[in-house]
Amino acid sequence: MLRPRRRRQGWPTPRAGTLDITCPAPSSTPGHSFTLILDGAWEELPSPYPHHSPRAAAIDHALTIARNITHSYPATDTVPAAARINTLLGCRTDVPHIPVRLLWATVHLRVEPDAVSAAIRHQRHTDEQEQRRAEQSRRLTDAQSLRDTLMSDPSLAMAYWFATTPESLNTDTLTRLEELLATAAPYAPQGQWAPLARLLHTFAGRLTTDAKTHLIDTLAYLTDRYGHPDITTAIQALRPEPSEDPHPE
Repeated sequence: MLRPRRRRQGWPTPRAGTLDITCPAPSSTPGHSFTLILDGAWEELPSPYPHHSPRAAAIDHALTIARNITHSYPATDTVPAAARINTLLGCRTDVPHIPVRLLWATVHLRVEPDAVSAAIRHQRHTDEQEQRRAEQSRRLTDAQSLRDTLMSDPSLAMAYWFATTPESLNTDTLTRLEELLATAAPYAPQGQWAPLARLLHTFAGRLTTDAKTHLIDTLAYLTDRYGHPDITTAIQALRPEPSEDPHPE
């Protein structure tokens, strides 16, 4: 637009014009954009230092507002995104630090059908990921709760160990374990080792030397953790010799 000739005195006559532009605008759907159609009007404000391209300044101002909004909306949300933009652009606003005023502006948004399909798939994928994260978080919380519960009492820990691996215990090992339980009973809180002794008889099976060693080491660890090194030493003395394996090669 040509600038009117400067008057002999005072500032030049302010310019005015309209906006009419179509361009892409980002969406929150990866790889897909809105098609943004912008209409509006602008005017120049009186100033001793007028802007060289007031129309460009008005367009930049309007598009900045519009794009800052569209990038947080998926490609399926053309209506709410446009409504939010037009709420902000529907009244006069001065372009910051530039003598230009946006009188009004209206935005229309369009998307291609494949963008809508992509947005639906992306939202479904996002929902599934969130469900998996929630399930993993729940499982982790449950596992931590179980760990804390088991570590609160040796009998609970051993009960869980035998309940999950009942095949690791046989009658030959029960004799050693009963001796161990008799030794540990005076130290057990509220006699909690007694229920464990019944569990040991309930879950019977075969036990290899490696399984015995693992069992004894587990018991030793538990008693040591609860501050009874004397019991720990006694437990470790029960470690089986290689010749005790009930399943020789």
